[in-house]
Amino acid sequence: MHTDAHDVIVVGAGPAGSVAAAVLARQGSDVLLLDRHPFPRDKACGDGIPPGTIEILNDIGMADKIRSAGFYTIDRILLGSPRGRIWEIDFAPRKASGQFYIAPRHHFDALVQEHAVATGAQFRLADVRGPLVEDGSVSGVHAIIDGREETIRSRVVIGADGATSVIARALRGARPPRRSRGVALRAYVEGFSALSHTVEFYFRRELLPGYAWVFPLGESRANVGVMVRADRYAERGRPLRELFDQFLQLSEIKSRLGSDARVSEVATWQLPYAENVHPRRTYDGALLVGDAGSLVDALTGEGIHNAVASGVIAAQSAAGALRKGDVSRAGLAEYDRRCDSELGALIRRSERAQRFLDRFPLGLELLFAGAGAGGRLVEAWINRVSTDFVAGPGGPTLVERGAG
Repeated sequence: MHTDAHDVIVVGAGPAGSVAAAVLARQGSDVLLLDRHPFPRDKACGDGIPPGTIEILNDIGMADKIRSAGFYTIDRILLGSPRGRIWEIDFAPRKASGQFYIAPRHHFDALVQEHAVATGAQFRLADVRGPLVEDGSVSGVHAIIDGREETIRSRVVIGADGATSVIARALRGARPPRRSRGVALRAYVEGFSALSHTVEFYFRRELLPGYAWVFPLGESRANVGVMVRADRYAERGRPLRELFDQFLQLSEIKSRLGSDARVSEVATWQLPYAENVHPRRTYDGALLVGDAGSLVDALTGEGIHNAVASGVIAAQSAAGALRKGDVSRAGLAEYDRRCDSELGALIRRSERAQRFLDRFPLGLELLFAGAGAGGRLVEAWINRVSTDFVAGPGGPTLVERGAG
């Protein structure tokens, strides 16, 4: 069954896809937003929403929705070195309207998806099976809707369907190598004494070049997880759940678990890293954004900022190509140019830093040891982890709590 053509089909209604759909709809495009799940729905994640992301959402008209959502705010970061040194850093937004939040993705993603619909995008539940390709150009998608096979046409398709994207697999072919991917596990821990408005990162030897985290959702509940690069994970041969349970036994963590502590909603996922030599993201009639475009930060594992940023860039590039009547790869090339100019520098720095930590894990310990002399190395990590944050008034506050 064929349906009428749209200007743009966005496959995947997570933050990247919903932001792209909202920007296009605001500019008057006929946008169809597809997802196989109704909203709200869960998305395995650390739940951290950095200020750069909030700035983008404010810019597309979500400032009031974000302010009234009641998300948990963050104003401090704690870093733990492989040998047990602990540093705490107070920090502040670079811009007054930017704030670091911890927001469960079932709530956050639904808020962004609802905004896309309110802005004018049409949303449908659909299990997209792949792109419609005619004469080498993407001209729609094949999908199962209400149990029926449908072919839906569009002038442009934006693939925003995550790390296991069917659009990316069909257009790109082979998966990235393991060294270009991460794997992660998160769980919600109840009965846990969280540090007030503080996110925690622990660089354990068994996880490098990854880490473990604690992201608070209140005084007694936190999102806790572990992340490791996929090739190192395969080499070490230890299940993610074992690494997670080992982290909970770390003295700094175990001492804060109450007698009634409970672990729930355990979930795993893949992290397709952004790299200097990246897979293609632009095709005749199609663009790949967010995780589908392999845009997860290789150092921190944070993907949501690049997801929403690429969603905006893709929408604006697609709108320009539609106006010019050229949706070929050349006509959509503005997307690649802007991704490189706006995201490329951070992508390259993060990739180099991750490779360095993998080859020279002692370098991370030296970073912590040298922090007392000036703190700029640790502050550089803060700027990467939190995206657009800087140290609070008076510079970074670095207080060593202990060393093991």
